[in-house]
Parts: sequence; C-alpha cells; structure tokens
Amino acid sequence: MKHQQFETWILLDAELTQEQHRELQVHLKQCSQCLALYQTAHQLAHLFKTVPVPVPEPDFSSRWLNRIEKTEARKNRVILTATLIGISTATLGLLTSVGFQLRSALAYFPRMMLQLITLVANWIVFLSQLSNIVSPLVRVGAKLISPFWLVGVGLCLSGITAIWIITTMRSRTLQKELQA
Repeated sequence: MKHQQFETWILLDAELTQEQHRELQVHLKQCSQCLALYQTAHQLAHLFKTVPVPVPEPDFSSRWLNRIEKTEARKNRVILTATLIGISTATLGLLTSVGFQLRSALAYFPRMMLQLITLVANWIVFLSQLSNIVSPLVRVGAKLISPFWLVGVGLCLSGITAIWIITTMRSRTLQKELQA
C-alpha cells in the first residue's frame, strides 16, 4: 500500500478536497501506521495551539547581545593574534633569508656595481651611435620621399594591422564555436 500521498496530506495539514478527505479517512481505517502518524500530528498541533508562549526573563535581550558581543570579540582577538603571528613569522623568515643573501652579496657588491655601470654605459653608447646613423637617414629620407608615399605606407600598414586584428578575432570566435 502506498503511504506517501497520505503522509503528505497528514503532515502538510493542507486543506483537502472532500474526495481527498474521504480517501484519507478510508486509508486511516485500514492503516495503523498512518493512523498513528495522524494522531501524533494532531496532538502536536493541539499542543502548539494550547501551550502558552514562554515570556523571556527581564533583560534577556541585553544579556544575549552582550554574550554575542563577547563571543565575537574573543573570535576577533583569536583571528588577529593568529594573523599577527603568521605575518611576524613570515617577515622574520624573509628578513633572515635576505640577510643571508646580503651577507654573501657584500663581497661581490663592488664587482656587481662595476658591471651595472659598464652595462648602462654600453647601452648609452649604443643608443648614441644608433641615433647618429638613423637621424641623417630620416633627414635625407624626409626630403627625398614625398608625403604621398608616407601616407600610402602608413595606410598600408594600418590596413595590414586591421586585417590581422579581424582575422584574429574571427579565429577566436570560430575556436569558441567549435569548442561549444
């Protein structure tokens, strides 16, 4: 025998149609399990209706709020303490590691500074020489090449860039469609 429908009717305490109420009464006469559930549900409903609502003691709300505040403050202190310990430990480890690295690097510091200065000087010389080569070419090229050609080259490069962007976007769209 199927009990689910009848148990649902009993527990939900919904308004039943006359036909449903009749079916439930017939089932309760035949099924002791559902009858016990029906009686228990009605006893509980009666208790909830008849038992007086308890009234809290005076000053209950303020005591409860104080308790919550103390609990939250304690939890925040624990979190803060754990965070500070973690940060302090990590900082100490980092400083120790950096200290060992600096100690070993102090012997090589003058040589490292000399290499850095040499590298920067070489770059300055390279850029200066490159400027000496490129600037006359630009000056001569600007006089020899007409503005029409410069505009044409600029438009061609812009077109190539636009085509590249469009094809890249389309290929990504196609890849997404194929993956879906």
